[in-house]
Amino acid sequence: MSADRRIPLVDLIEACLPQTQCGKCKTPGCRPYAEAIVQGEAINHCVPGGAETIAELARLLNRPELPLDPAYGTEPETRLVAFIREAECIGCTKCIQACPVDAIVGAAKHMHTVIVDDCTGCDLCVAPCPVDCIDLLPLPKITDLAEIKARAARSKTQFEARNARLAREAEERAQKRPPTLLATPSEAAAPKDNKAQVIAAALARTNLKKAERRLAAAQEKQEDTTGIELEIVGIKTELERINAEAN
Repeated sequence: MSADRRIPLVDLIEACLPQTQCGKCKTPGCRPYAEAIVQGEAINHCVPGGAETIAELARLLNRPELPLDPAYGTEPETRLVAFIREAECIGCTKCIQACPVDAIVGAAKHMHTVIVDDCTGCDLCVAPCPVDCIDLLPLPKITDLAEIKARAARSKTQFEARNARLAREAEERAQKRPPTLLATPSEAAAPKDNKAQVIAAALARTNLKKAERRLAAAQEKQEDTTGIELEIVGIKTELERINAEAN
């Protein structure tokens, strides 16, 4: 794939990304990661895209093809989809708020469910669930490039539509406030910053839950748990830092 100079480079890079919008690359979405790559960020931070995405980016940018950076995660062996154990759902809407592509439907105090065809498997809905009733289940891996790109395009459209809706709702709420309570310039910038913090906190909570499960499994097998315990301490420290910045 060669870069078409008539198309902005950031758009070409974004087209290579899977549009999972998972934040595992430490940016709040695929577009911000594409923008970071333009500024010199490494091309091997996309966990769901894995080796295929890295190879595509390397060809596009004429950069060395690197292995996925393990600091950002491990490439999944298959596609994943969120599944809500509906009998346990309490209707808190936290998963709906966390989903970057509006793939979860439901109402407050009513059962929620996942639209399988829309779910990107980002796992951002798992950590916020207060009753831990969301599982990530495997789906058959897609090998057809046209279908992969079509799904990515659809996810991108849904992500942008959700962001536009949230911005519109925020503007409507601001217009309803009394004049003395109108947002200051710094407050107006807060939603973007807050969104990144919400994603970072969700990722940290997800990683904490996974580490705690691995710790329990290792303890049951009477294995050395020192490394996992240190990982948990590090995740908790990071989560405390994120929460402190949010406040």
